[in-house]
Amino acid sequence: MPEPTAPTPPERQNAWPKAVTIMVVAALLAGVVFSGLRMLREMPGAALDKSTALVSAIGGEAAKVARAFNEKTVREEFVSRATELAGTSRFQFASLRQEETFQRSEAGSTAWGLVPLPTVVVGARGPVDYTYFLDFAGPWEFASDGSELTVYPPAIAANPPALDVSALQFYTLEGSIWRKDGAVRDRLRESLSAALVERAAKNAGLVREVGRQRLAEFVEKWLAEKFSDGARLRVKVVFPAERPLSPEEKKAL
Repeated sequence: MPEPTAPTPPERQNAWPKAVTIMVVAALLAGVVFSGLRMLREMPGAALDKSTALVSAIGGEAAKVARAFNEKTVREEFVSRATELAGTSRFQFASLRQEETFQRSEAGSTAWGLVPLPTVVVGARGPVDYTYFLDFAGPWEFASDGSELTVYPPAIAANPPALDVSALQFYTLEGSIWRKDGAVRDRLRESLSAALVERAAKNAGLVREVGRQRLAEFVEKWLAEKFSDGARLRVKVVFPAERPLSPEEKKAL
């Protein structure tokens, strides 16, 4: 009988393919993380919060506008971010320089009011700078229908007008030899501050469209930076005087 042969020992498996595979997978993962960090570093610092940007870059889910509306966080997010971007609690959007004219008329009398004196009319003319803003601390409302975001900002407000005193000119339109116009001019000068505040309110309509455009651009940029789907929304700005009256307000008229 043939002698039994000893079994052949199994061939020793080569461990190199497995090690190479592990190294390649590790390199790929490291490359993904490095690409995400590089993308984050190249993004503008003011664009997104870095932690949120990193999660988004590596595959996390960014915030959605619709979800923010459901959670009623849009206004808080906007006011917080807008204040940071503007550096103040105001969004100043327009300056207006106007040549303003003011007049004051005074009539007098003598002899215990029995003898009327001629009327004195004086005037003043000078350039005035008006600046207009929207207050971030004021009432802001936002409404969205899915494709359009409507912004209801507070009323346009004005900073104290700046009168160029060096260019201010006083003149007399009607005078009298019986009365001096100096006192009337002084009273006109004293009334200019209050008159300028009234003029600033009246001139706000001249800058409304500029404010509408600049605010829409501001909000569009904020939406694109804050929300992953914010860039697709159109922005519409409606000022308080343009809002339709509610049924309750109509009844009160």
